[in-house]
Amino acid sequence: MPKGRKKYSKYENYRTEQPASSDEDAGIDMTNDNCSEISMQSDSRSNHDEVVESEAEKFEEKVMEIIDGLGARAALARAAALVSLRNALQRRHVGALLYGHRVTLAEVVSRTVRRGREVERKAAAGIAPVLALQIGEESTEAYMKEVRPALAAAAVDRSASIETRTECCASLAVLCYLLEEDITEILEIMKMYETIFSGSYPKGDGSVKVSGAVVEEAALHASALDGWALLLTMVPEVHARSLLQCAPPACARLASLLDAHGLEVRLAAGGALAIAHEHTADPDGPEEEYVAEIIPQLLQLTKDSHKYRAKRDRKLQRATFRDILKYFEENEVPSLSVRVGAEHVVCDTWGTRAAYSALTAALAGALPALAPHAPSLRRALRLTAAPLVPVRSLNKMQRHLKNSAASKARTVARNKSRDKRSAALAI
Repeated sequence: MPKGRKKYSKYENYRTEQPASSDEDAGIDMTNDNCSEISMQSDSRSNHDEVVESEAEKFEEKVMEIIDGLGARAALARAAALVSLRNALQRRHVGALLYGHRVTLAEVVSRTVRRGREVERKAAAGIAPVLALQIGEESTEAYMKEVRPALAAAAVDRSASIETRTECCASLAVLCYLLEEDITEILEIMKMYETIFSGSYPKGDGSVKVSGAVVEEAALHASALDGWALLLTMVPEVHARSLLQCAPPACARLASLLDAHGLEVRLAAGGALAIAHEHTADPDGPEEEYVAEIIPQLLQLTKDSHKYRAKRDRKLQRATFRDILKYFEENEVPSLSVRVGAEHVVCDTWGTRAAYSALTAALAGALPALAPHAPSLRRALRLTAAPLVPVRSLNKMQRHLKNSAASKARTVARNKSRDKRSAALAI
């Protein structure tokens, strides 16, 4: 026999069997029959709640670490902290956590917009609307007094970069649209916007400006024009009509921007004209004179086929001005329905479309997270006063716990069935 081999007798089995326990001999089921489905569901729910609380605590700790990073010595580190804070605030509502730091955060945003480096100023301007909605309506008045003048000063500061000024114009318009109630302040901001986009007006002889400065500032002028049109919807109809008739920019002056060199300015001018007409036109009165004058311009823009313009720009311009032309000719506005969380936002006017576009650009993914908690945002989106109960989505860990509990329940049920079949076969 080879060395190392064990010799088995004919009376021994090759497979060793475990001795039966006393519980099995007594017929006791080891599959825990007393574990009911209700108790297992409660265990799963408790595990789910613990996971949610743990994640919320970790998220709040992360936010506090980012806030501490706002005081870093390096400008790039402070700018990175502002960007990280904005991304975090777009994911979840943490108003209770930020309430005790509202004054400090407002001072940081204001100081950075005024005296920070360019990368910091742009990041601070971008976080201003999200932060205002996070801290709650009780503190927005003090926040606006601190941040609004800083954004307005930076928007007209020619020493700042075009990107920073553009971001300041967009954020300032959203802040005023959501939180400003003083009509005097709104009119002052509108005048400031007009001084910015007036740089795209035609020359004295009517020719279009094509200088390098105008081309570089096209995005800035478009942002200012969009902000002006958005705030125009907040002005009472009578005051808005007198504003367009007695003070610049009149509708005829706005129509001259349809021939501007920059695509962004042309699109913003078309939207501003549609908003102005929608907000000030008398449905029972005669048609305004400027409407007959701009129809040929709008028709030309819907057929623009200049090869020196990018194909994407031509398609976007034709599609946009087809809708605007249809509105002026048939008084029809293309309706837009968008889902925000568990609710739907319907944009059936040019004013609501402009508001939704500005809010999505300034808040990005924060709309679903902040809509249930921010009354001013709900009013802007024309949602009901009481938010719907959102459907709580499960993350990866929560889904794993839920699947594990379901698998355990299936195993218990399967074992019971097997025991019953075994007993039936034994009989």
